[in-house]
Amino acid sequence: MDIVTEIITALEKEDRVALATIISTSGSTPASPLSKMLVKDGGTVAVGTVGGGCMEADVLDHARAALDSGTAALHSYPLDENHPELGLICGGSIDVLVQPLSRTHLPVFLQLKEALEDGIDCLFATLIDHTDGSSRVAALTGRGERTTEAAVEAALEQLSPLVSGLDAGLREAVRFVEERREARRVRSGDIELILEPMRACPSLVIFGGGHVSKYVSRAAAMAGFRVTVVDDRPDFSNPARFPEAVRTLAVDFSSAFDAIRFTPSTNIVIVTRGHRYDEVVLEQALGTPAGYIGMIGSGRKVALTYDHLMSRGVTVDTLKRVHAPIGVDIGAVTAEEIAISIVAELVSIRRGSSARLRLVSSTMDSFFAERA
Repeated sequence: MDIVTEIITALEKEDRVALATIISTSGSTPASPLSKMLVKDGGTVAVGTVGGGCMEADVLDHARAALDSGTAALHSYPLDENHPELGLICGGSIDVLVQPLSRTHLPVFLQLKEALEDGIDCLFATLIDHTDGSSRVAALTGRGERTTEAAVEAALEQLSPLVSGLDAGLREAVRFVEERREARRVRSGDIELILEPMRACPSLVIFGGGHVSKYVSRAAAMAGFRVTVVDDRPDFSNPARFPEAVRTLAVDFSSAFDAIRFTPSTNIVIVTRGHRYDEVVLEQALGTPAGYIGMIGSGRKVALTYDHLMSRGVTVDTLKRVHAPIGVDIGAVTAEEIAISIVAELVSIRRGSSARLRLVSSTMDSFFAERA
């Protein structure tokens, strides 16, 4: 679910909505940090979740109160056997920020949406004055690569109009959020700043418009990827065939790289109709900063492709960027199953899973060992 788009759509129709965000957790909890729930239509409709149970119902009540009062607040929920009234006994605790958003905030979210869709990771800042519950928000966009000192300096510069009197600990908080991708709170007296990381919308470029591509596109779109499909045959790359895709290109595979912007949040899946086309696409894909490059094919086919590319100067280390054979090894046979295995790997990479879900064939292990 694209919560930023949901907020924009709601604010274009309503004067005020409320947003609940899990800022931090400890122990076992039913939802992860930064999970969000948007309350709209005068408090009658909730989109998203902060964990469910009676606890979520309580958050919903706070959201409705925020709609009435126009004030923001932080709420803590202990989820243990000593508080059975919350309906959850996971054993941990959750801190939830509930804040009203009005149409005056719409430009901030439009700016945020544009940056995220352009592949730029951002920070979202909320400043709360606890004396009266008033709050202000800002989107910190257009920065350089995260985890760099330049990114921290740019974020601080953009924060300067919003904050005052929060110099102590502010730089460390910004660096923490940039590097750890976790929310951080900085408080001085009654003024509190909450910084949240906002990951760029992951884009997926599928090269090839065949049967596997159809199901990869559907599953990836449901998982939150912005899908682009490329095929040199108009009948295999068009909005009617891929209605969930944000873009379809019926162009030569090579020329597609001039028409698409690739960033570290871009994922490339190569499933064209033949070995020759896969090789053409892979060679150019390796020249992009795409965070994920996967190519379909047997171990033998992949090894042959690699040998061809190495003969043209591509190094072993460069080829190790490629996920091939592609997908999680679930014994997939049908096009639908293969698509699920591919999207499962995409999600695993996106979420930073430490599990080695992809079982590389012994053919590829041997290939790299022989050419190390």
